[in-house]
Amino acid sequence: MSEEENTGAEVDARQAVWIRGLFMILFMIIGNVAAWLIAALAVFQFLFVIITGKQNPQLDSFGNGLSRFIYQIAKFLSFGTEDKPFPFSDWPGPAPSGL
Repeated sequence: MSEEENTGAEVDARQAVWIRGLFMILFMIIGNVAAWLIAALAVFQFLFVIITGKQNPQLDSFGNGLSRFIYQIAKFLSFGTEDKPFPFSDWPGPAPSGL
């Protein structure tokens, strides 16, 4: 392998790391917004239970998806995966039963 090819591969690897870093910053911001949404959702669900005596299934479903989305973000930020979370992949579905 020539030195030019080796240098080109190193440049590509460095570019990939910097691009990933930009995505990490983006997902840090999105993750913080999602955490605030979870907090707001918890308050709304609490008030709903106080008023009606039962949980709102739509809020429950959205909260489950949002918490799995936050998990995907954390996994990406900690280099646990190279798969970028939503909107670069599908919105997380419901958790498997029994979890």
